[in-house]
Amino acid sequence: MTTTTSLATHYEQFLELLTRDPRTAADGRDGLRARYGERADPSGGSQPVVLTRDEWIRNQIDLTLALGRLLTEDDVVVSAVPYELSFTGAEVDRVIEMVGASVISVGTSGTICPMPRLLGLIEQYEVTALVCSPSFAAELAGLAVSLGKRPADSTIRTIVCVGEACSAERLDRIGAAWAARTSALYGTPSTPTVAVACDHGALHLCDHRLRAEVRGGRRGELILDGSPTGEVVELWPADRRCDCGSPSRVLVPLGSVEWAIRGPDGLVSAVDVERIVFGHRRLAPHFACAVRDGTFHVTCAVADSDAVDTGAMRRAIRGGIDEALGVEAEVTIVGAQDWSTAPS
Repeated sequence: MTTTTSLATHYEQFLELLTRDPRTAADGRDGLRARYGERADPSGGSQPVVLTRDEWIRNQIDLTLALGRLLTEDDVVVSAVPYELSFTGAEVDRVIEMVGASVISVGTSGTICPMPRLLGLIEQYEVTALVCSPSFAAELAGLAVSLGKRPADSTIRTIVCVGEACSAERLDRIGAAWAARTSALYGTPSTPTVAVACDHGALHLCDHRLRAEVRGGRRGELILDGSPTGEVVELWPADRRCDCGSPSRVLVPLGSVEWAIRGPDGLVSAVDVERIVFGHRRLAPHFACAVRDGTFHVTCAVADSDAVDTGAMRRAIRGGIDEALGVEAEVTIVGAQDWSTAPS
């Protein structure tokens, strides 16, 4: 079953909503505010964020078209996306409804629907898709295994990762754990939909409505419509095309500015480190990385710590990061069953 009719109908409704409202700013831009939220500034404080009605709707249009390629009216989707002072959760839920799928919204607080209960809901309602962060998908799979279940035997067949930069290598590991296809979306606290995935898995900038620049050249802090985002990305040059043929530029999320350091060949991010880590096949999809005193502190997990020489693996990962990226890393390896108590 496809969603063509539903999408066309709702697209017309979107266009009708975008008809200029009498309340407009003097320069002709829509001034009707639709959403308020917050984002963290570099000092850790909170800054207010506002989206106008037109901005809110245009973000939803791009996300609807993206998820419309991944979901159908037959899908039952768990949305485990932050709601508190964030645009992303509300947008994801609305868009799942727009493509005609059923949505079970559980947020991320875990107070009402902790992960053990969520596993029960997945079985009870035969959930077919999960929209969440990569860390959430990995932790949920680990919990299922600890309870004697096999995530790969569940009804979930599609996982869409949002809210956290993630390498293709780790996405593949998450997909293998669930026996599901994986895709990613990219947004910022101020712009919930910045880049959407094509059929080849590359994230394409929504450049028909966003003006993006990178501070420092091709790799550095993302500047959207003149405003710094605090996010590090790599932005392909305009003349480099994705294999899908889209003219929109490919954007590679690399995580927060605060989790990146200068290496001998330029900026090195936690996602760069993640790629090296997941070159090791015995690892579960868990991953945490922080920068302290100019050193990456990495925590990862093995599915069966008794079957792996963790000391040798730790040395191999640390050496691989040094050789490939020219930066120092402290590596901690735990068993997947111990992940919830591992140092971050």
